[in-house]
Amino acid sequence: MTLFEPEEPFEFVNQEQILEALRLWHGGDPSAWPLDRLRLRLKVLQDLEAHGSLAEAGPAAQNRAVLNLGLEMLRGLMIEAHDLLRDRFENRRDFSSLSNQLNLSESALHYRQRQAVKQLTDCINRLEFDAAQEWRDRILACLGEPSYQELIGVEERRQELREALLAEDTHFVLALTGLGGLGKTALAHRTARDMITTMRFDNIGWVTAKQTHLSTMGRLQHDTGQPALTFSMLIDRLANQFSFNEKGQTQLQRQRLVKSYLRDHACLVIIDNLETVADYDSLLPELRRWQRPSKFLLTSRIRLIDQTDVFSLSLTELNPEAAYQLIRAEAERSGFHELAQAPEASLAKVYKAVGGNPLALKLIIGQLRFFSLPEVLERFSGRGAPRGEGLFDYIYSEIWDRLADNRRDLLLLLTEAGETGFTLSHIAAVSQLPPNVIVTALEDLILLSLVDVGGNLAERRYRLHRLTETFLLRMFDAV
Repeated sequence: MTLFEPEEPFEFVNQEQILEALRLWHGGDPSAWPLDRLRLRLKVLQDLEAHGSLAEAGPAAQNRAVLNLGLEMLRGLMIEAHDLLRDRFENRRDFSSLSNQLNLSESALHYRQRQAVKQLTDCINRLEFDAAQEWRDRILACLGEPSYQELIGVEERRQELREALLAEDTHFVLALTGLGGLGKTALAHRTARDMITTMRFDNIGWVTAKQTHLSTMGRLQHDTGQPALTFSMLIDRLANQFSFNEKGQTQLQRQRLVKSYLRDHACLVIIDNLETVADYDSLLPELRRWQRPSKFLLTSRIRLIDQTDVFSLSLTELNPEAAYQLIRAEAERSGFHELAQAPEASLAKVYKAVGGNPLALKLIIGQLRFFSLPEVLERFSGRGAPRGEGLFDYIYSEIWDRLADNRRDLLLLLTEAGETGFTLSHIAAVSQLPPNVIVTALEDLILLSLVDVGGNLAERRYRLHRLTETFLLRMFDAV
């Protein structure tokens, strides 16, 4: 008899694992516990926490608690199977005494036990299905709706990030960095959703410090009433997401609860838009104290390659083929068939104007519904165009305003570097800057994602994103 038949075939645990768990009822090798990757285990831990007995919740106790949930369900369905398994494993009754009590041969009793284990497996899979669905729905609500239909041109980075997050003993603080508009938030969101389908993390939290976003018409919109994220705000948001929100708690109590939870559970916490966090340098030491087994994924326009313990991945602009694919996919999705079927020569003009920045490409798609291609490209690449709220302010204005003059001079010099870039010796030869200033300026500009590094170990070459070059030419002509 099968007690549970889901709409789609799946198996969280099999009969062999349930039988082994029953044999471990009274303890055994903790590493052999076969139910340690079930979402049902989280429900067990929550129940133990609620009763104040979490300190006693070792592997054996968790194993028994999961089995008890399944056995209680089985009791309401087939009490004979429930009683048999209780007698055999909880009460340690041997086959001989049970066969005499039930007036059955030992072979018949073996058959009944196999059937009972199969039925208990069905019950635990049913309970796990419900627990996993509830957990999935809660995490998806925390992550919010995606801002993308599909991710294009970042599959390699997605796989690298996935592998780093799945690693058990390394990469506890990770950074996804790059210029504004390259899709850091989208990739972090997609990867978090990828983690939902694994059993790697007990919980996933998402905290954002984003204060502005850009409409498809290129208007910069501010999220008023939402100040930059502070450490106290990070604690409060994680406490809410992890349901540590009892009335009367002090900030210190919430901090202790969150820290303890992160140290006792394998959690993934995504902190989006790190560059808006007040004094982000002070945040990293705190995260290091809270890591292991939990992991932190940060997105930032500021590269963290100078932090040796941070696993850092930098996004770059899409290559032409991926950019064309993105344009056609976005146009097709919105019913803009004229653009979706446009010749590659027209798409090449778009790429030449803004490069492979996904945000810029999507913005051009929105503009093309109202204006011709030449008019839209002129608005983006026309020199002397006035500076105003829009794409360039969204990506560059705050960074540009705080750059020292020698950094600005170096950026303007690199507008002549083209696709191949300049070497350090070439920059030194054509600039009027002292060598030590060039080195420190390059380091700063690379960390701010304004300069890309290419070449190889024998020869590094430095160049700009196409969109950065366009921004600088506009700024230069507007002066």
